[in-house]
Amino acid sequence: MQSNNIKCNVSLIIPVQNANEELLKLLKLIPRWNALPNEIIIIDSSMPKLRLPEDFETYCEKFQIKFLLIHSDNLYPGHARNIGIINATNFLLAFLDTSTHPTKDWLSNSLKIINDNDADGVWGTTYYEAYSYSTKIFRACTYGVKPIKTLPGSVFKKNVFDKCGLFIESVRAGEDGDWMSRVNLQNINMKSSQQFLNYNQLNNSSFFSLIKKWFVYNSFVAMLPFFRAHKDYYYYAISLIAVLIAFNWNMIIASWDEESFFYIPNVTKISIAVILVTYIYLRGILLPLKKGVKKKFIFPFNFIFISVLSFILDATKALAFTYSKFKKI
Repeated sequence: MQSNNIKCNVSLIIPVQNANEELLKLLKLIPRWNALPNEIIIIDSSMPKLRLPEDFETYCEKFQIKFLLIHSDNLYPGHARNIGIINATNFLLAFLDTSTHPTKDWLSNSLKIINDNDADGVWGTTYYEAYSYSTKIFRACTYGVKPIKTLPGSVFKKNVFDKCGLFIESVRAGEDGDWMSRVNLQNINMKSSQQFLNYNQLNNSSFFSLIKKWFVYNSFVAMLPFFRAHKDYYYYAISLIAVLIAFNWNMIIASWDEESFFYIPNVTKISIAVILVTYIYLRGILLPLKKGVKKKFIFPFNFIFISVLSFILDATKALAFTYSKFKKI
């Protein structure tokens, strides 16, 4: 390995758990970056413990990059990141996950944005790759084609954590979104980058495993102080009330009097049709378009499959929220 790149006073923090192969792929990319961190901290909770190749450690020694590998059992991502933050010696902290692969300009671009704008940090953005038909359908239902704001790929000044606190350590997922919401509440001077990371794990997952991950993710997210979970509860409650009213409209409002002004013939069929068409339009067409999915992919027939999978995912989310509620009790 050779490196003619600029070395910067940045601590790169990477949590890893049973993803050795993905981590090695990520580490092989580091020497190609235009700017290199002078400190790399890997927090490992794998079983068995992670063993890194000697050539990477040799590379770090040769180019005077401080390397720290910390082992600890049964760490959730937030806990692992907190250990990295506490052990970091630099004022600037960068975050990556094993499944996110940045471009060679990622770090240099983020540092330039911070310096040029006197910013407190730069958000990461991640593009979710999908090559097979099934993963493209799943992506259309969830993340979309446009790169989205993510914690992986972000670079912050360390004092941001003094203002916003550390990550929640007791949840398996959603701790990044919770922390990002705290950053927004504190009006931290954050900027966005045009350099995005590539996430490729959708292509290695089956429909069943993706839905299972969706359930697990939302089970933990429901425990966090997000407004979104509350909004979803309201949405499902309002939808249920609307359905009950629609099914009983003629009985409640018109007392089954067909001569009544308020009596609606075939109200049940009409209500089901309206709800179905509205759902298909929103979940199968409008939301995917807003997330960057092309019309030529949605039409003429894929909006049907997108709607069906969206319904499965929404039902899974509702079950996850319900499970989380009873689990806490």
